[in-house]
Amino acid sequence: MSHDLPAPPVTSVDVAQRAGVSQSAVSLVFGGKANGRVGKHTQEAILQAAQELGYYPNRAARSLRSGRSRLIVMAVPDVSNPYFAAVFQGAEYAARQHGYTVLLASVRNELDWQPVVFDALASQSVDGFLFFAMHPPTEAAHAALLGKALLIDTTSDPLPSLLLDVEAGMHAAMSLLLDLGHTKIAHLAAAVVADTFHLRHKAYIDALQSAALPISTTYQAWTAFTITDARQAARRLLDVPEPPTAIVCDSDVLSVGVYKAARDLHFRIPQDLSVVGFDDSIIAHLLEPELTSVAIPTGILGEQALHMLLTLLETTNIPSDERISLDLVARASTQAISACSDRSGKGKV
Repeated sequence: MSHDLPAPPVTSVDVAQRAGVSQSAVSLVFGGKANGRVGKHTQEAILQAAQELGYYPNRAARSLRSGRSRLIVMAVPDVSNPYFAAVFQGAEYAARQHGYTVLLASVRNELDWQPVVFDALASQSVDGFLFFAMHPPTEAAHAALLGKALLIDTTSDPLPSLLLDVEAGMHAAMSLLLDLGHTKIAHLAAAVVADTFHLRHKAYIDALQSAALPISTTYQAWTAFTITDARQAARRLLDVPEPPTAIVCDSDVLSVGVYKAARDLHFRIPQDLSVVGFDDSIIAHLLEPELTSVAIPTGILGEQALHMLLTLLETTNIPSDERISLDLVARASTQAISACSDRSGKGKV
């Protein structure tokens, strides 16, 4: 009886031969030292050859030689949010080009810091962290994270940050609605303690004040990041004697709750109610009518965050804070107020 011997493992020599390059070039790429030493097209050829052959470098051996794990944790408050999934794709793509791996972790509050952050640092199992849109770490954590962490969409000195111009994004959303004739504009805000959501609400208030419109608590509601909670909060905004003619939301996820509440109360979108989201995630295209939304370039955000963190890890130079501009994408969920539309909020069909 014959016994098939297992195929020998694929080596860097095999990858070099498939890509038509030297073994040293392969080592540079998978060692994260290719920048300035191996051309972009050659890097792509090496990665393609490795994928075709099923080559996986020996991470354990490489970590022992370098004293680094080449692992990065991207910590987010909600791993189920499609916005973070899209950002993760951008970060993972950039990391792969430099021989790093990105892991996605959920860090909702201070109780999650100990196992996710300090244990990883103590065991040297993680090189660095990307923290997205969450409450900044405590001062006690700064010393451990300094030189190893980048904050995204939030700030906390002395850690470096990559920021989104959310204020300009919210102003663009409000300007669109004001230009369409809306004066009763509500804000469905995220009940999350983070700079980004505080700035969005501030921009909403500033836009109303600039337009000399009254600021009503009736048109402001905060909700958890779930569709069920957003639906209930949106119903409270709409089920009033003089309902808003437009609602701007802190995320596309919250906009789903508005759509459901509007259907519950027989509001037509956009004839009776204009809706604006924030993120421009895949959700914006799945809703009917398609959602007007402030677009965050998620892929670019993920890549830029990763590159800033690598600068921090590999040069020990603390990068200057950077800011990414946002654009508003207008779709069918917003329209001008119709003079003949009944805005009482009751009995719509």
